[in-house]
Amino acid sequence: MDRLSSGLDARRVMHMLSSNLDKERQLQGRTNIRFCCNQAITEQQRDEAATWLTHLAAQFQFLPETCGLAVLLMDRVLQLVKVQAKYLQCVAVTCLYIAAKSLEEDENIPPTPDFVRTSRCGCSFSEISRMEMVILSKLNWNIRLPSAVDFLHTIHAVVVLHYPHLLSSQSDTSPSEHLTVVMRQLLRCLTWHGVLRFRPSTVALALISLELEQITPGWLRLVHVLQRMTNVGSEQLMLCREEIAGFLGQQLITMHAHRSRKSSSSAPSSKKRKVDHSVAPSEEDNIYDGIKRLYNEDTVSITTDKPSLRTSCSLEMHQDFEENTKLKSQTTLLVN
Repeated sequence: MDRLSSGLDARRVMHMLSSNLDKERQLQGRTNIRFCCNQAITEQQRDEAATWLTHLAAQFQFLPETCGLAVLLMDRVLQLVKVQAKYLQCVAVTCLYIAAKSLEEDENIPPTPDFVRTSRCGCSFSEISRMEMVILSKLNWNIRLPSAVDFLHTIHAVVVLHYPHLLSSQSDTSPSEHLTVVMRQLLRCLTWHGVLRFRPSTVALALISLELEQITPGWLRLVHVLQRMTNVGSEQLMLCREEIAGFLGQQLITMHAHRSRKSSSSAPSSKKRKVDHSVAPSEEDNIYDGIKRLYNEDTVSITTDKPSLRTSCSLEMHQDFEENTKLKSQTTLLVN
């Protein structure tokens, strides 16, 4: 066992897991997002914004926790407020900035002007500052929420600490390298709206269970132990497993098809194809570096042009919030 076990003892891991579960229970029933006719943002728009955030986080070499929190904060805003599509990019990049300031070391956070320029978000420094205050206000300054990334770290640490022999069959793969592989899959899942109906702890456990199924024949008994630790019901776990397995399988099929189209004109197709994890090597290196930094172990750039945002988008969005609140109050008075 490597430095992972020396950095996290069993008592500390269980304390972290228990603390995150308590925070999750406080938000239970208020974290799911239902995309419907009353939601201004479509599922596709949400997924595109989440994907953009994961690429930005990798570009800035932020921790996986920062990426997970940024996506969670964005989803919380979308759940609490009817955000118009023209504000989504500003909301997303501001959530990443808030997450970075909450979790990253100061030296890892670029100056705000550099952050704005590199992200190519179409927002100004003052615009992001104003949007930050609007978001913090709507979230009641409660931003240290446990994401699926946090639960993946703690659940994986429990497995490594109590069942270290499970990874012994994985050649010379260290626990942190194994976690990097699973983390890469999780970050892909977070860009998909299908996981929003499940608790973050359920998403993390479902992904871990799929991985354990590939490693050990006794995976089901171990998963039952992890279920009791996380209080994840069997029905929710099985549904989440099916959703994630289907999504990751479809991603792999899409990637294979893309590679086949790309190579068919230049070289004969091979009957044996290597498994593609659908993440560029540079992004995988960034995730691995972030995990090593977390446990004290020793870029993907987005250039998609986005329509420029109006310079007063945070002010307009705040006004929209207030108008919606006033309208609800007036409707209540009329009914009474």
